[in-house]
Amino acid sequence: MTSWNYRVIKNEAASREATYQIHEVYYCQDGSIDCWNHTPVEPLGVSEPGLRNDIQAFLGAFRLPVLEERIVNGKARLVEEKIQSIGKDLHADYVSKTSRASGYLNQVLGNHLLLKQDPALRQAYEKVDQALTELHSAVSRQDFAQAV
Repeated sequence: MTSWNYRVIKNEAASREATYQIHEVYYCQDGSIDCWNHTPVEPLGVSEPGLRNDIQAFLGAFRLPVLEERIVNGKARLVEEKIQSIGKDLHADYVSKTSRASGYLNQVLGNHLLLKQDPALRQAYEKVDQALTELHSAVSRQDFAQAV
């Protein structure tokens, strides 16, 4: 094991609806899953900032594919959940949100007085703004490619 993170794992019990919970997942050096905690975890911190950091790590799990436990060759394994096809509505929603996020970022942070006074903060802000612009461009190009 060389690393671990939090992941969302879908649990399908025969007697009830599927549930989604956060688990710790541990990885081999090659990035494959080595093992995981079968008991879901809760956010925990020995201080308020520590708890905030743990919750931020939990939120990171939602940027990764959901995992499901499956029996493969007689052994329990975690595999990525099969996703229904991503429709145009979902894609258009993400394009819209990247545009809105860029406007919000500019409105809330881009016009702040500190940026006028501190070149280092201004430079850091410009990097964030550029990254968001690149995300919007990438998802917009993808939309164009899917429409063709």
